[in-house]
Amino acid sequence: MKLQYKAWALVLVVVGLCAGAAMLGARHIITASFAEIETDNAIQEGERARRLFDQQLQALGATARDYAYWGDAVDYVQGRKPHFMQENFEVGNLGYLRISEAIVFDARCRLLDSASLDAQSQRVPVPPDRIEHVRRLVAEVLASPDPNVMIRTLRADASGLDMMVVAAIHRPEAQTQAPVGAMVMVRRFDAKEVARFSEVLMMPARLNFENPEHGGVNVHVVPLEDGGQALHAVLKDHRERPVGELVLTLNQRLREQGINLIWQGMGLAAMAGVLASILLVFLLDRLLLRRLQALHGDLQQVTAEGPGAGGLVRVAGKDELSQLAEGINRLLARVRADARAQQQAHEKQEALQLQLAQSQKTEALGRLTGGIAHDFNNSLAAITGWIRLASEDLDSSHPSHESLQQALKSTRYADGLMRQLLAFGRQSAPRLRRLHWSALIEETRQMVASGLTRDCDLEVHYEVDDDEVDADPTQLQQVLVNLLINAADVMKGRGRIDLTLTAIVLPTADPLDRPPGTAGLPDGRYLVLRVRDHGPGIAPEHLDRVFDPFFTTKAKGRGTGLGLSVAQGIMARHHGTIGLVNSPEGACFLLYLPESRRDAAVAPVTSPGGPGRGRQLLFVDDDQSVRHAWSALLERKGWQVTRSRDGEEAWAQYSQTGKHFDVVLTDQSMPRLDGVGLAQRIRETASPSPVVLMSGHVDEVDADLLKTLFAAVLHKPVDPGELDSVLQGLPLGEGVVVTLY
Repeated sequence: MKLQYKAWALVLVVVGLCAGAAMLGARHIITASFAEIETDNAIQEGERARRLFDQQLQALGATARDYAYWGDAVDYVQGRKPHFMQENFEVGNLGYLRISEAIVFDARCRLLDSASLDAQSQRVPVPPDRIEHVRRLVAEVLASPDPNVMIRTLRADASGLDMMVVAAIHRPEAQTQAPVGAMVMVRRFDAKEVARFSEVLMMPARLNFENPEHGGVNVHVVPLEDGGQALHAVLKDHRERPVGELVLTLNQRLREQGINLIWQGMGLAAMAGVLASILLVFLLDRLLLRRLQALHGDLQQVTAEGPGAGGLVRVAGKDELSQLAEGINRLLARVRADARAQQQAHEKQEALQLQLAQSQKTEALGRLTGGIAHDFNNSLAAITGWIRLASEDLDSSHPSHESLQQALKSTRYADGLMRQLLAFGRQSAPRLRRLHWSALIEETRQMVASGLTRDCDLEVHYEVDDDEVDADPTQLQQVLVNLLINAADVMKGRGRIDLTLTAIVLPTADPLDRPPGTAGLPDGRYLVLRVRDHGPGIAPEHLDRVFDPFFTTKAKGRGTGLGLSVAQGIMARHHGTIGLVNSPEGACFLLYLPESRRDAAVAPVTSPGGPGRGRQLLFVDDDQSVRHAWSALLERKGWQVTRSRDGEEAWAQYSQTGKHFDVVLTDQSMPRLDGVGLAQRIRETASPSPVVLMSGHVDEVDADLLKTLFAAVLHKPVDPGELDSVLQGLPLGEGVVVTLY
């Protein structure tokens, strides 16, 4: 049982017993003297109130009849006065006529329009539920053979009493014709109307809708608790069904005569009130206050310990207090759940911040690498040139000749490292060349033997002979190194890593048996390198995220989570892909590359040419060591070399000296005028010389400019033999593009 009901029951029982005893005594004293006089007066006032109430309903009916017999109303129903409702039932007119609702139906009982006033005195349509209730009355009027029929009725609902009139619409002169529609007017007998009615009666009045029948008695008197009387006049609808009561508080003119008797009743009531107060205080303290104090104590303990401590509030019983305690406990559970979610969100944010910091480190590394690449490549170019000069000066049998060759290999390795750093720092397009994948595997195997895979054993199996692919060796080696390092880390540095090189042809014989990772690959022959470890495999919940950037299961400081993401991007730029087969016995990554297309687009230029003896070459580079070393190499090949420190000086030598240069060999990044600007100026001359770009910043030049401005493009450091082959193969006076990467 709810606490509210308990309180009401206690108050009603205690106060009712005490007040009832007092009222019985007072009634016995005053009723005999004044009951007959008050009853006669009440009946007279009741009859007068009913007459006045009926007069209001008659007046509303007259108003409805006036509008229903009006020619404009007939024209509106027949469609000739479309603005009839807006003009006659606007806010001011509704208030003047004291009409709360006006509704018009046609002869088929279809709603044409309606108007009513809402709580803010705004004109709004009548709600549909009220329309449907009225429609039954309208149907009765329209079905009646009497064109002057009118229904005056009352309707009561939960919110009050309505005076309602339904009148048939027709012209007064057409008494024998059927009505063309029906007019409904409703006056809401609300508090304002009741107050106006009370002023006319000169006594307080109110409406009552509880049990209006009273056994068929239309007027009856009910005594009040204060000793007065209230008159109840039954209000009926047009079918004589009671809908409510008009309650009048009668004037108590004779009360002064019973003041002495009333004091006796007040004494009895005072004694009952004292007894009730004492009893209520005791019961409330017993049933309510002590439980509230217990609830307050539990809340104080929860507050002191904090919501996360796990404390609860406890209140016995099955009423609102116990439900309140349960609600507080649910709130505490929600707060604790939100706190856990907030902690998880905080941890996730910290992880994202670490990923952002790692990304910023990667970006800084890329910028740093790009900043030092030019100077580093120039140094490598100069070293390569001087070593080449020294190697040519020595006989092949000289003890130092082999040392110089090893030094050249070291410069090429340094160039590969720089390209790896540049590839890591930015998404650069691969520089494809034809290579044997098995040779790259062996080279990578020697590289990681220095300790990158720790104590793991690498077993390589070659199951194909034709293993040529078109790939960037540096980027492809980066992918393989990442996979080998990951495999070694999974096995904690001990175990076996299997590398198997095979080939497949897509599509396979069974379309449903397509190898993993090949869903988006076009048909053709592919070389497949399987890199398998013998570790515990990848957890199922991590399979969908292994290629996501910055996702890693390694300990903090052991990995960035970029290895597999970068590897996937490199394979995609090589028109291949990377797949994964996972099992509890280990993970196997599959690298797919299309076989070599064997076209000239990726093959190095090796076309033989005549000697460079006697041909003029303009060599442009801002690095003095590079100019001196490579000029000496070119002069040994018979070239007549003119040196320039930058593009502006080279342009002056090209355009002002009158000398014809067979080839212009230029760097890209130089002060005042770069290689692209110089090539553009030479291109605009009448008979431009072929321009060869030799730079470490080839990636910074637009690909279209590389094709249109330069006869060949070489990336520093350049092998002297490769440069000699390119220069000898250049056709004089033609703009043939031979691009080497």
